[in-house]
Amino acid sequence: MRRAPGRRGAGGEGGGGGAGCVARGAVAALGLVSLALAACSQGDEGGYAGTTARVGKDATTIYINNGTEPEYVDPGKSNDSASSTLIQQLFEGLTSYGAGDLRPVQGVATRWEQSDDNRIFRFHLRPEARWSDGKPVTAHDFEYAWKRVLRPSTASLAATNLYVLKNGELFSLGKLKALREAAPLRASPRADAPSAVELPRGSFVVVLARSPIQVDAAIAPLPALPEGAATVTFTKGDAKGGTEDRLVLDAAAPLGPAPGGGWQGAVVDIVRAGPPCQCNGAADRWFELDRGGARGFLPGCLLTPAAEGARPGAETYALVTPHASLPTYDAAATPAPAQGEPPVGFVPDALLAQDDSAVGVRARDDLTLDVELEQPTPYFTDLTSYVTLFPVRKDVIEAFEQRGDPELWFRPENIVVNGPYTLDEWKFRYEITMKRNPHYWDHDKLKTHRVVWLEIEQYNAAMNIYKAGDLDYMGDNASLPSEHVTWLSTKKDFHRFHYLSTYWFEFNTRKPPVDDVRVRWALNLAVDKHQLVEKVTRAGQTPATHYVPDYTGSGYDEAVAEERKRGADPFSSPDVVFNPERARALLAEAGYEVVREGDGYRAKNFPALEILYNTSEGHKQVAVAVQDMWRRHLGISATLRNEEWKVMLKNVRDGHFQVVRFGWIGEYNHPATWLGTLLSYSPQNRTGWADKEFDDLMRSAAAIADPKESIRTFRKAEKRAVDGMPKLPLYFYTKSTLVKPWVKGFIGNARSVQLVKWLWVDPSWRDNPSNETAFPPLEFPPPGRLGPAPGEAIAP
Repeated sequence: MRRAPGRRGAGGEGGGGGAGCVARGAVAALGLVSLALAACSQGDEGGYAGTTARVGKDATTIYINNGTEPEYVDPGKSNDSASSTLIQQLFEGLTSYGAGDLRPVQGVATRWEQSDDNRIFRFHLRPEARWSDGKPVTAHDFEYAWKRVLRPSTASLAATNLYVLKNGELFSLGKLKALREAAPLRASPRADAPSAVELPRGSFVVVLARSPIQVDAAIAPLPALPEGAATVTFTKGDAKGGTEDRLVLDAAAPLGPAPGGGWQGAVVDIVRAGPPCQCNGAADRWFELDRGGARGFLPGCLLTPAAEGARPGAETYALVTPHASLPTYDAAATPAPAQGEPPVGFVPDALLAQDDSAVGVRARDDLTLDVELEQPTPYFTDLTSYVTLFPVRKDVIEAFEQRGDPELWFRPENIVVNGPYTLDEWKFRYEITMKRNPHYWDHDKLKTHRVVWLEIEQYNAAMNIYKAGDLDYMGDNASLPSEHVTWLSTKKDFHRFHYLSTYWFEFNTRKPPVDDVRVRWALNLAVDKHQLVEKVTRAGQTPATHYVPDYTGSGYDEAVAEERKRGADPFSSPDVVFNPERARALLAEAGYEVVREGDGYRAKNFPALEILYNTSEGHKQVAVAVQDMWRRHLGISATLRNEEWKVMLKNVRDGHFQVVRFGWIGEYNHPATWLGTLLSYSPQNRTGWADKEFDDLMRSAAAIADPKESIRTFRKAEKRAVDGMPKLPLYFYTKSTLVKPWVKGFIGNARSVQLVKWLWVDPSWRDNPSNETAFPPLEFPPPGRLGPAPGEAIAP
């Protein structure tokens, strides 16, 4: 799942501003001497935007703007579009994106088989695939790469892309462990406690909690579980804001801090696991705790792991339950019969080991990769073309990890890749250069030998550099200045297409005042999104009342059309569109009465509110527009704060925001890529919003074999999320860009992904109107079948 940073998410092609001519200082900084006069005086030539003369440039070199400095050129950790654009050229997955429709075409794999239920796959790798140092690409490289992404120590924000693997989610969350040796499952965390069952060595267990554990709230433990204990809401206090910890049980009076802080900060023992519950919408359970003989119950959301050494000499126990659902890679295997509720008990934590053999991917041999999924996943062979699933080399990465320099392996002098291109030079925040990978299996067909990626964040500067002829393509991640889109749209080198991406503001639902859903909905209803796209972004974007673009595939677009035909689309309802009167009423319900003041409004006692955005002309324009709408319609004075992309990411990760601008680009053509960012356990969920019903609907939708029913359930999950409004949807992007007429093989697509291997510069473009790719892709044969022959009985 990709975040859209400044240049790509500025409102699609919305956003812009500033001078229409790049400053001379910028010209000097870019080393583009010819630009000084050309950018400011270059007229249109033959109906094109800027020059149509390509002077002093090799026909085998292409110049593209990547927009900004990438965060990671590491397939397993990349989560932003500036990085993934580069990684797509440097590495190659089992499948590759075909030009235009991005269908899966042959990459490292040449064919595959799959089971009838689309859960088990077997990929066959080409023997001629090589790394850039000449070593063979093997199935072991894929197995290592995928399991590395899921490894908790990798801390990859893209790990959710591999939750589709059998046990991928449990392993990534650090909950799935294996026993180093046989151990009894004890009734309490003591070596002399009675045992109900003996677990053999190598058994897999799911960790529910660890004891001792620390209380992270000032709420006193309950002596017994009252009515309403199945659903709880916990709000952490804020000393600066003068608020206190607060626990609310369903249909019961709120519980506040106990005198003296209760057990705040106490390191306690878990006596036993209590019943399951929901805390802040997420799945949880109650635990009975002991503190020096005093006992009581608290939900897991009020507990935190005890610091190492918090209780010297005390042995740590894990509260676990056995886990028998393991991959078989056998399409004929029948599921084990249900055995009722599995036992729950304690084992010494020291006996638990991380074991990734329970994750559903394995190298059957050097050229065969077996995959088993948690449930049928219709988009899996689309996902295999995405960067998170690209192979990496264990020996290369771990050598730098052992040196304590884990991020140096992808520097130009160290990186080993398997894609069409390899890194040549990297000039920080200026330019990245690639050259052909001499060992790439399709090396001889590449018409583009060298790629120069500029890092121009300013939209007007990039446009003028393009007009001067120093860019061949504005790039997957660049936006056009909004004030120039109207006249640019008349030019022959202008391209516009729907884009699978949503621009939204994210709320930190842990921080007032946006911890109240009524406030979040008021802020949403006070934004005139039609005015935003018509007057500010001005590039044909679609105002958004929900999170998934209406034109998303996998049957989502068909479900939208069918619901609208029946008048049953919940996201076309008058209740979800611009309605400032209703917004003011919601603020009043939340305790912030909106009163008339002069020609405007004032929200009484409304606290400070800040919008955070990453530095960009477009993001600033959008933020200023929303700020103004909130002021005019609600009487709220929001402040603006802009930060460089990486600085903003760190502050968001640390929770230092109230409202933050983000965009989300679909990594695969399915609603799960957007909605997955709102799962309570997703590392992409920065909002703090958690809802068990939403989580359950998402799991249910993913497990439904019927595609239409699955999509209908995803739509229900989306409705549940919109009701909670953790993100304020603003619009669905369009992508507008400029491509010089000599660039062949460019075909716009809804994900704005261009693989350079399909592109080439045609010096004879005036005499050649065709737009063929550099070479035709190798298509896959129809998938083979895994499992018994038709009509053959499956052994019980």
